[in-house]
Amino acid sequence: MSGQLDEILKTHSWEEIENGLQKVVAPITAKIVFEDQKEKNKKYLPETDTFDTWFSSGQWPYVTLKTSKPGDFEKFYPTSVMETGYDILKAWVSRMLMLGLYVANGKHVTDTKQLEKTVPFRDVVLHGLVNDPLGKKMSKSKGNVVNPLEVADQYGADTVRFALVYGTGLGNDQAMSYAKLDAARKFTNKLWNMARFLEMKKPEGMGSIQSLSLHQLEGFAISQPDKDMVEEVKRFAKEITEYLEKYQFNLAAERLYEFSWHTFADKYIEDVKSRVDTNSYTVLANIYTILLELLHPFMPFVTEEIYSQMGIGDKPLIVTSWPK
Repeated sequence: MSGQLDEILKTHSWEEIENGLQKVVAPITAKIVFEDQKEKNKKYLPETDTFDTWFSSGQWPYVTLKTSKPGDFEKFYPTSVMETGYDILKAWVSRMLMLGLYVANGKHVTDTKQLEKTVPFRDVVLHGLVNDPLGKKMSKSKGNVVNPLEVADQYGADTVRFALVYGTGLGNDQAMSYAKLDAARKFTNKLWNMARFLEMKKPEGMGSIQSLSLHQLEGFAISQPDKDMVEEVKRFAKEITEYLEKYQFNLAAERLYEFSWHTFADKYIEDVKSRVDTNSYTVLANIYTILLELLHPFMPFVTEEIYSQMGIGDKPLIVTSWPK
């Protein structure tokens, strides 16, 4: 039962109403009084005729598209994946689903095929929470909150991003690890050092680096080590793609780290050092470019900056084709 206070008081006591038995609808003339403005000799009831806290957030999938360029909603809705923390699955994700279905259909729908066409996203990917270095949940009252902006200023945004993805299975909580941040920063420096090496070893008179696909690169792989490397990168690009399609971001990050540092830098670059010519350099530079493309979702700023400074291709890294 719900209604205005004077009506409900005819059948229920003040104590019953105050304890939440009834839903009180305030008249439009009702005065709103905040907690610190309460007078001791007066009785107050909390406002119950309100929207859920997540009501406006729940509209996000379609409101953002309906208020952007004309045609965006028709082109991009429904989207493919929603990624968020598991702690707001009920609060946010469920409301986005319900509101999206209601707006798209305007009525109760039981047809499964119709629902699949109008659900706001097909996959929901849940990440875990980042706790303090001791593994305890961060809280202002405990004084153990780690400011992400300060950490990003100290280590770099890409370093923080990569460190949080690396070594943590999707959906699992993790402790803020400064050891992982240090390792990720060293990896970032390693990428820059690879770029500097390529710049130093560039054959004299060679123009800008020609961006080639793996298939095109086969024609430049003359030596057996180069041929083997091209084939290995083909398999590697396929492996990373499969990890990403399955949302196994931690496995993709771990393999990218291992392959870039140990297979490409420690082995292949060391082999090419003593035999750099136009063909081997083309293979070397393009494989490095492919690594930047594969790393871009994890380290967007550093990879984009390196790609730009090396003068590869005629468009930004973010809009280049994914390696196949």
